[in-house]
Order: sequence, then C-alpha cells, then structure tokens
Amino acid sequence: MFQFHRLAAAVALLATTTLPVAAETWRLSSMVAPDSIEGQAYEVLAEKVAKYSNGDLTIRIFPNSQIGKMDAVIEQLSAGVIQLAPSAMTFLARWDENIRYSSAPFLFDDYDHWAEFIRGDMVQGWLKGITDESGISILGDAPAFPRGSFRTLLSVEPITSTEDIVGRKIRQFNSQLVIDAWANLGAEVVVLPWGEVYDAINRNIVDAVTSPLELIETTRFYEVAPNIIRTDEYPQAIAFLMNDQAFQALSVENKDALTRAHADAAAFAWNAIFSGANEAVERIKALDGVTYSDSFDTSEILAKTAEFYAAREAAGELPKGLMSAVEAARKSAQ
Repeated sequence: MFQFHRLAAAVALLATTTLPVAAETWRLSSMVAPDSIEGQAYEVLAEKVAKYSNGDLTIRIFPNSQIGKMDAVIEQLSAGVIQLAPSAMTFLARWDENIRYSSAPFLFDDYDHWAEFIRGDMVQGWLKGITDESGISILGDAPAFPRGSFRTLLSVEPITSTEDIVGRKIRQFNSQLVIDAWANLGAEVVVLPWGEVYDAINRNIVDAVTSPLELIETTRFYEVAPNIIRTDEYPQAIAFLMNDQAFQALSVENKDALTRAHADAAAFAWNAIFSGANEAVERIKALDGVTYSDSFDTSEILAKTAEFYAAREAAGELPKGLMSAVEAARKSAQ
C-alpha cells in the first residue's frame, strides 16, 4: 500500500509540473559557402535567433546546396520540410511570372531606386498573392539584405564592347525575362544551376557568367573565366524565402526574435559588402592572370535594353503599370 501511495504522489507531481519544452529547430538551405559574406550573415542570423529566443528557436544551416538545387528547395519550402531558403525572389516566379521584374536587367538607376520599387505596392501585391498560393512569404525587409555591391560579367575571352557579347555563351538562371534581355543583346543564353557553372566553363559549355562582385572569390570562377567587367546589371538582395505556416505558428516572442535576428544579419551583410567592395576589387585585381575593369561602357547596352522594354510595353507584354511603378520608385528614391 505504501508503494502505491508513493506512485500516486509521483504521478500527481508530474501532472502539476511544467516540463521544459524542446527548442524548435528551423532548417535553412543555403546555396553558398559558409566563409562567404552571405554564409557568415546566415551564421549571424542563427546566433541572434538563439539569443533573442533564449534558445527556444534555433536555426540549422545546410550550406553549399546540400539540400538540393533551388527548384527542389522551393518545393520543400512550400511543403514545410524546410523553413528558410535565402535566395533571389525570382525563384517564386512559378506562382507569379511578374516577380521576375524584381531582377529586370538594366532597368533601375541604382540600389535606392530598385529598393523603392521592391517595397512598393506593385511588388508587395505580387508577393502577397504568391504567399496565398504557395505558402511562402519573405522574412523582414528584403532590400535591407544586399547580395553584392554590384554585378559583374566574367568571361573566358575579354569583353571590351557590346559587340563582344554577340554570340557569347552566357550562363543565366531560369528567368525568361533575363534570358530574353540578354538574347536581345546577341548572347547565346545557357541556363544552368549555380553549382554547375565552374565545371561548365571548364568544359566549354558556357564561356561567360554574371555574378555579384562578392561571390567572385568564393566561387573561384575567375580561375576559368579570368576577364571581369563591372556591368551594374541590376541591384540584388537576398530574400529570406520562408514557410509562412511555420512562421505564423511561432509565438509572438519567437516571431520577434526571428525578425530582429534578420535585421541584425542584414546589417552585418550591408556593412561587410559595401565597406569591403573596394578591398574586394583590389584583391581580385591582384589575382594571377585576372583582368578587371570598372570602366566598361554600358551606354549601348542601356540603349538596346530600353528599346527592349519599350517594345514589350507597346506589345502589352509587360505587367500593367510596370513602367509607371518604376518611374514612381525613381521619384521616391530622389
């Protein structure tokens, strides 16, 4: 009887005792190396999430496309298998083709102009519709987290004029807008995953690739494509694509922790990228066999691309109100 009463007392104690709840772990799929600026910023995110949530929410990072190529990652993100996949928001185009204009080549004056466009009603409306259909939303303010200070073009043979682009096999991601814009310049566009680019250049499948300045060193593309020019093709940011259901299921405190951590990671990336751009250029110039130019004349490219957009607008092939939204963003940025 004594043993029975001891057991009953233990059960009663467990029933009234609050047991610690295991921390929730989110999976983050990264396409980049841990030692890149992006990779380091993701580590900042993970550290700050753990700190701000008091260990209640943790982020596990899978770098170097360990989870898979981006198309497969997007499917896993939508299904809730993973919770975060920082990348270009253009990967959401399967749900709304218009989102590709967030990376429209040679359309924006500078980063501020582009950021105002992304934050504007048109793009935010596209993103809301995508969330409703796909279950994927974006964490925080996307333009706050830049992907590189400016874009470049790396090639096997030198490109010294717009004419040199004609017939060049240039790697691009799977965006029909980007493909068409570069084809309009005379390039032969080849769509390849980012992780296959080095080998593709080495095997003469492509002979040029566009890249943010800050990814040149970590990808080592310069080893096979040593001729580099600055193009300022378009500003670009890292959109933290997120499973919206997982976010909505978080406590108010953990939502705040995640949002604060994103702001900290974005600030880290912003400072590292824009304060270190000149140093990165000097390091690249010092590499054996590499030539770098920031004086490439893009005026002819801009003129041809302006004609490209004008023709599309006249044919009714642009999203309704796009060019007006671009102009409104330009005025807001001034």
